[in-house]
Amino acid sequence: MGSAWISLLALAGCAGAEAMTLPAPKPVPTVVAPASEVGLNPGESMAFEVRLGGVLAGEARLAVGELGDYEGHRAVVVKSRAETVGAAALIKKIVDEATTTIDMQTGRPLLLDTLVEQGGRTTTANATFTGSIANIVYHKSDDPTPHTFRVDFGKVTVHDTHSAMAQIRGWRPAPGTMRTVFVVGGRRLWRVDVKFIGTETIGTGDGNRRAIHIDGASYRARPNMGVEEEKPARTFSVWLSDDADRVPLKMLAHTELGDVTMDLTEYTRP
Repeated sequence: MGSAWISLLALAGCAGAEAMTLPAPKPVPTVVAPASEVGLNPGESMAFEVRLGGVLAGEARLAVGELGDYEGHRAVVVKSRAETVGAAALIKKIVDEATTTIDMQTGRPLLLDTLVEQGGRTTTANATFTGSIANIVYHKSDDPTPHTFRVDFGKVTVHDTHSAMAQIRGWRPAPGTMRTVFVVGGRRLWRVDVKFIGTETIGTGDGNRRAIHIDGASYRARPNMGVEEEKPARTFSVWLSDDADRVPLKMLAHTELGDVTMDLTEYTRP
């Protein structure tokens, strides 16, 4: 769920893995986090290694800019880049870049630009968010002209991968609590259901760390927010540092090709 978290699942999918199948989900009410729960620290940056079945398959980086003004909103720019490396890159070279301007009062995305390079093919997308409306321009390198469309999400707040990550990092629930976040990526809408499991100790490259454990499942969603029940869910787990920063320490997705893991290798903040 990147961009980093969704990129973890995307890398798994690009490697040809099929997601674990779950029963069709029951409706879960959405939650909008207040301003104090926007989980972004201006000036922070982080790097990850992605492994498939224990073998290095990709790398990802994410950086948060400084607070600034965007069309009257107090906002930050979040940038991420994920790419396959090593043997995975020899099989299929993939680069996924995304830049999002996020309103720090509401946590909602205001502007999104993405670039995906895969097998010599380039796909770009631009989305502007105004209230419940998203205006999207989508273009593949082998298409003669860009595709433009407009989506009205009604009363549902829709995020991109960066703002969805900020929502989960800023979440402060009791164990067992669930919530839903809708995420738009390219032309696809995902419904992501997450559950706060609790705190535990996990092993990291820096030794044992106390972590917040969250389990989740993402489903392909229709424009009316219904779920494509014939499609399997993508299941994953996330561990965040048990401190004020809520840094993503580890992410795990279960696939038929093996577990895809994303481990933090570097984190800095002012």
